[in-house]
Amino acid sequence: MKTLLKSYILQVSRLNNWVGKNTAWLTTALVVLVCFDVTQRYIFKTTSVAFLDLEWHLFALVFLFCAGYTLRHDKHVRVDVFYIRMNARQKAWINLLGSIIFLIPFCVVVIYAAWKYTMVSYGYLEGSPDPGGLPARYIIKGAIPTGFVFLLLQAVALLFESMLAVLGEDLSSITARWEDNHDKAHPEDENAGKNKVFVVMRTLFILVGTLLALFSFLGIDLGISLPIKLFILIFISILAGFPVAFTLGGLSVLVGLAVFNLDFFYLLSLRIYGIMTNYVLLAVPLFVYMGIMLEKSGIAERLLETMALLFGRLRGGLAISVVVVGALLAASTGVVGATVITMGLISLPTMIRRNYSIELATGTIAASGTLGQIIPPSVVLVLLGSVLNVSVGDLFTAAFIPGFTLVALYFLYIVGFSLVRPQQAPAMPKEEVAAFRTKGMWKRVISAFVLPLLLIVSVLGSIFAGIASPTEAAAVGAMGATLLTLFQKKLSLPVLRQVMRSTSHISTMVFIILIGASAFSLVFRGLKGDDYIIELINSSNLDKYTFLALVMLIMFVAGFFIDFIEIIFIIVPVVVPTFQAMGLDLVWVGILMAMNLQTSFLTPPFGFALFYLKGVAPPEVKTGHLYRGIMPFVIIQLLLIAAVVFFPEMVTWLPQMLRGE
Repeated sequence: MKTLLKSYILQVSRLNNWVGKNTAWLTTALVVLVCFDVTQRYIFKTTSVAFLDLEWHLFALVFLFCAGYTLRHDKHVRVDVFYIRMNARQKAWINLLGSIIFLIPFCVVVIYAAWKYTMVSYGYLEGSPDPGGLPARYIIKGAIPTGFVFLLLQAVALLFESMLAVLGEDLSSITARWEDNHDKAHPEDENAGKNKVFVVMRTLFILVGTLLALFSFLGIDLGISLPIKLFILIFISILAGFPVAFTLGGLSVLVGLAVFNLDFFYLLSLRIYGIMTNYVLLAVPLFVYMGIMLEKSGIAERLLETMALLFGRLRGGLAISVVVVGALLAASTGVVGATVITMGLISLPTMIRRNYSIELATGTIAASGTLGQIIPPSVVLVLLGSVLNVSVGDLFTAAFIPGFTLVALYFLYIVGFSLVRPQQAPAMPKEEVAAFRTKGMWKRVISAFVLPLLLIVSVLGSIFAGIASPTEAAAVGAMGATLLTLFQKKLSLPVLRQVMRSTSHISTMVFIILIGASAFSLVFRGLKGDDYIIELINSSNLDKYTFLALVMLIMFVAGFFIDFIEIIFIIVPVVVPTFQAMGLDLVWVGILMAMNLQTSFLTPPFGFALFYLKGVAPPEVKTGHLYRGIMPFVIIQLLLIAAVVFFPEMVTWLPQMLRGE
């Protein structure tokens, strides 16, 4: 029996690996296709509806057909506050129970609903509603159940794998997935199960979850409405460590089946199809592709080295260089985690070697690395634009002034620190700076800056000027990043494969979370949850600013435990109708949310940016250094958020000016 289970795991893993690796090539095809379409439109003044259809077809195939592949490599995001401290057997139990309770039911319901949806389309041979579009629309709709069949097969493999792991079976010949991704990355956690604080927290978590489930089963009224119970159960469940997308979707499906019926989830198929056809969301994989490709190009190393020598004789010059490079990378990629890690690997050892204060070094790197949350082309802003139903271009232009004001405030703090404690932010040795200035300084500066600046101008300039949509600009940026990597002699077939596979993993993770969040939103609204929240606010006499502050506080705290993608897809859709009813400017709200999330990711003790940096820091860098170093930057963030609240023109002026209002 065990041999049969191992054989199934191996064969299904091979199947999803083959499907995923081949589907990943579509990311490069998507970049080329959108760039070709842009060229046709703006140079030859022609376009093709069929090309536009093909673009979102490729986009949809990537995240649907790579879902099982991404699960196979454990790339679906988890809230690992507890999970990361578990031993291999405990993790296997989480994956076993999560597969049975959440993942498999979620897949089965989506397959049923999407198959029915596809058959309706096939029944009348649905084609494109636009003249000249691709025919046979039912084929791409059929990708929904097909993709979830691949995911279901891998879910069953995960179930079998977890069963064998619980029984103590050696699975090293099949996969070393969890050990590679968690245990080896965190060797200090091997004895975490014996930590008293961890045991107490985990026990409380299990107890609260069990009591809520028991009370719901027995029909005991706790004075909490069903939508709020669902919301609470979601947050408790995702803390267990099972992938967020499947916890969201699975729990929502179970509640939906209990309250409604199976046919209710036909509406989920409509929502998934809406995600597939959303042209704005197509920008996400393109920006991710651009960011990963730029990381491979080695541009950050050249920029930092050149900037450090350029500001060499200025005290704190190396720290200022880190901020400049962080801002440029943010304006080039919009990807936060990669920026923090890259900057940490490149600049932290150098700053420590140059006798910089460890606190100043770590604080500067972590803060600069998160500028991609707020400086366009931020992936956060792209997703917020979709959920808030506002123009991504407006969000990009609105973020421009707050983003670069933040950079200026970072500069001022570093200069002030250098004046007060000059020995902790020393200038570079005269000899190095002199050698730099006598050996083609400006040629080196220009060569380091011209290409990245051209990329930034081409991406952001085209959006701000209204020449191109964010999706078109993202494709041009992705192509530019590829050419830049080629120019730097860093592009090869293995590098291209890495970029495509990483893009497919990240994009799939984002959009499967969005599908899970759509299931949650569907059930939540079916239970009249949004009406309940509005009624609750009206009865409590909260004014719109108090309500906004409450939402910001919830998002800030949630940012300690879950990534921005889950926050945007879980919390924001619930409160958007209330914001609209209160008459708040959603562009202004979106910028406040992005700044709030950035601050949350920097704030001790749970800020994600601190975890990223600690993971690549030298041994002499302790957690206390990170906490002390980041707090001045957190205070700067909070002051700027307060300024944006009291002076909303910082956000609204530029978009209005560009629109001629």
